[in-house]
Amino acid sequence: MTVPPGRSRWPAPSAEGAPGAGLAVLVNANAKRGGRRVAVQIARALPGASVRLTKLAQEIDAWLRVLPEARGFFAAGGDGTAVALINALARATPRGAPLPTVGVLPLGTGNGWAHALGAPRLYRCLELLASTPGKLPTRRCGLVDVEGTLAHFAGSGWDAMILEDYKQQLASSRGPGRHFSKSVYGYVSAALLRSAPRATLLGNPRVTIENLGDDVFTVESDGSLRRLDGTGRGAVIYDGPAGIASVGTCPEFGYRFRAFPFAERLPGFLSVRVYDRGALGATTAIPQLWRGAHPMRGMHDWLATHVRMTFSRDVPLQIGGDAHGMRRALEYRIAERSIQMVDWRRLMA
Repeated sequence: MTVPPGRSRWPAPSAEGAPGAGLAVLVNANAKRGGRRVAVQIARALPGASVRLTKLAQEIDAWLRVLPEARGFFAAGGDGTAVALINALARATPRGAPLPTVGVLPLGTGNGWAHALGAPRLYRCLELLASTPGKLPTRRCGLVDVEGTLAHFAGSGWDAMILEDYKQQLASSRGPGRHFSKSVYGYVSAALLRSAPRATLLGNPRVTIENLGDDVFTVESDGSLRRLDGTGRGAVIYDGPAGIASVGTCPEFGYRFRAFPFAERLPGFLSVRVYDRGALGATTAIPQLWRGAHPMRGMHDWLATHVRMTFSRDVPLQIGGDAHGMRRALEYRIAERSIQMVDWRRLMA
C-alpha cells in the first residue's frame, strides 16, 4: 500500500468517541520492540488514534503538519524517540506557546524516561489510554538545551562512550547473542569489555566548568542543598579530571540507572555531575553508580541553570542517549520551555 509523504499508515477514524480519540502515536521502527507489528497492535488497541511508523527523524515534521489538534502525543520507543518527537513539536509550536502534552510508551532499550514516569508494560499503557477519554494527568518536566536540541539528559565521557560501544556491539550481534546484547547485561558487558579498556588507555580528560547562570547549589552528604558562595556568572565551579561530565533533568539514564538522583530537587535547574575516578574505580563502583548512591567518592554534584564545560581534548557527546560526535567545549542550559509529560502513576491510581 502506497502512503503519501507525511500521512499516517493508520489514520484516525472520523468517528468521535473511539478509544484513543485525540491521541497521536509515533512508533519507532528501529526500537527494541518496534516495527509494523507493534504499530498495528497500538492501532487496534487505540482505533481513534493516529499512528505513524517511522525510521527517520525527518519524517516526524511532515507527520505533524497533517495532524489535527491532539490532546496527547506519544513516543513509542526509547529515549531517543521521545527526544526526536519533542524537538519536532518544539519546531512546530509557535515560540512562547506551551508545548503539547507528551507521553512515552516503553518500546526501546533503556527506557529511562518511561521508567522515571512510571510507565507499565506496553499492553497496560494501551489499556489505560483506551479507558481515559478526557484530559491525561501530567507532570511538569524540565528540559536540557544543548546546541539547540532539547533532551532530558546529555553529557560527555564514559556515558557517551558506553552508549556508542553498546550500539556497535548490538549492531555486530547475531543469533542468540543479540538477545543478550539488547539487555542490561549487554550494556554492562559493553562498558566492561569495550569502554573500560579504552578509557584506561586514554585516561580522563580535564574539564573546566564555568557557571553562566545565577545561583549554584551543591548537595551535602546528608542530601540537603547548599547555595555556593562566590559562584556568580563566569565563576569556575570545577577544574579537574572527569570520567563523566553530564547534565540531566530526569533521574534515570536507562535500565533504571539513577544517573541523576537529584535531577528533580529544584524545578528550573539542571543536575550537573562529574565523576573524577579512573576506569578501574568506575568498574568496581558500578553497583553504587547504578543506584545513585550519595555521598560517593569521586562524585561531584551541583544544581545550576547554565554551565559551560571545556575539556582538555575532544570528547564524545551524547544527547538523550544518541551519539552526536566529538566536542571540545559545550554549553548546557535549562530550556526556556518545560513540558507536561503523562504521569503513568497518577493514571493508574
